[in-house]
Amino acid sequence: MFESYFCEPAKGNQKGQVENLVKLVKQQFFTPMPSASSLDELNRWLLEKCMSYENTKVPRSTITVADAFIEDKANMLPLPPQPLECYWMLPVKSNSLSLITFEQNSYSVPVSYALKELVCRVYADDLAIYHHGELIATHKRCFEKGKEIFDYDHYLDLLLIRPGSVLYARPLQKAKLPDIYHQFLDRCKYRSGGMKDFIRVLLLHREFEPSLVEDTLRESTQKGIFQYDAVRQLLLQRTLPEHRVPALAFGTDSHVPVIRVKSPNLTQYNDLLQKRSVVH
Repeated sequence: MFESYFCEPAKGNQKGQVENLVKLVKQQFFTPMPSASSLDELNRWLLEKCMSYENTKVPRSTITVADAFIEDKANMLPLPPQPLECYWMLPVKSNSLSLITFEQNSYSVPVSYALKELVCRVYADDLAIYHHGELIATHKRCFEKGKEIFDYDHYLDLLLIRPGSVLYARPLQKAKLPDIYHQFLDRCKYRSGGMKDFIRVLLLHREFEPSLVEDTLRESTQKGIFQYDAVRQLLLQRTLPEHRVPALAFGTDSHVPVIRVKSPNLTQYNDLLQKRSVVH
């Protein structure tokens, strides 16, 4: 433990060392201000900067930052086995479009949870949505305003019932599907049952890795195959092991009789080739 010594509220200047450390962090790691596309990317960059800072000498000493950390670590308690869950929890309700609203943005949930009372856990970079303690949806947190964030998988069960809506469904329009899916859709949309086949192919992502489904679609397109059943069969051929029937092994005390069948002599059929006529 440590001996507490607190400063007055809003009086950080009473602990000059803390203020100086804040200044040091700003100069060493945030000058110039870094740019990252996500919090994970920023954390990876910051970890690399910290690792390179380990060899810096501690002021007014002969040891490095890495050496000082080893000394301090001997007096530290181990980290808990599970990471601390840092989130803000708030109740939300999904609307008829299976969307919840948080900070003027809309996030999708599966259509089976439309018009439900839900709970949203807001993390620094993510949102997790629960129904009676069950996780039903996750999204990357959006820091803009007035945006719709969809997971198209949330709407596939409904689109399977209403395949005529596929071309106009916003979740699919905003989905960044690889081009091969659009090629498959172009060949499906003009035939009976084609839209349902397309939705069923997207549902395969629940069973198989998306990259595997994508590769299989390329194979089926090259072969001119645009039916769901055929695509699924190609997937199974890629994933299932070969079916081989193992040989039966009987012990010496087995009651199953041993029957040996002599192989027939097939050369006798060669005589038929030498005869020019056959009497019926």
